[in-house]
Amino acid sequence: MRKLLTATSLCLALAAPAYADVEEDLDYLVEQQVNRTMFEAALTAQRPLIIGALENEFRNMGMSVSDMDHFFDIFIDEFIEEFTETMQVQAREIYAQAYTEQEIIDIAAFLRTPSGQAMIAKTPELMQQGAAHGQIAGMRAGENAMPRVMQRIEREGIEFETPGILDQLRRSFDL
Repeated sequence: MRKLLTATSLCLALAAPAYADVEEDLDYLVEQQVNRTMFEAALTAQRPLIIGALENEFRNMGMSVSDMDHFFDIFIDEFIEEFTETMQVQAREIYAQAYTEQEIIDIAAFLRTPSGQAMIAKTPELMQQGAAHGQIAGMRAGENAMPRVMQRIEREGIEFETPGILDQLRRSFDL
């Protein structure tokens, strides 16, 4: 019996550090990938779209802001820290569910390499470039889709409450 208890204790003792390492690696993944720098890069990349949406929203509420860029900077300064902390907690849960323990260990090991650190360092810039290219691609795809959208609207019998909206859409897109 003593041998069984000793063997069981030894197994449990050996298993605990592995679990701790996975937990540390999970924390490391989140720290490296879900952080203020990444979110600031995403917000910078989307800044024109967000500011435009804010201006439209304020206009719809009958409000205007004298300096929307400065307003946005103030908002981000006050918003980003809490947002980052909340997202780190949620990302940790998501990563724990999405990856096996071995995958977490392997990904963390990669991120600790020079190549992994290069990837982390370049990600914010790549996000900004991707967003800029995505905005252009989205505008082109939207413009190119409109003739097909208009055909389907007519073919599938979609109606608008505002009279003449289809004519306005056609004029807006030179259709």
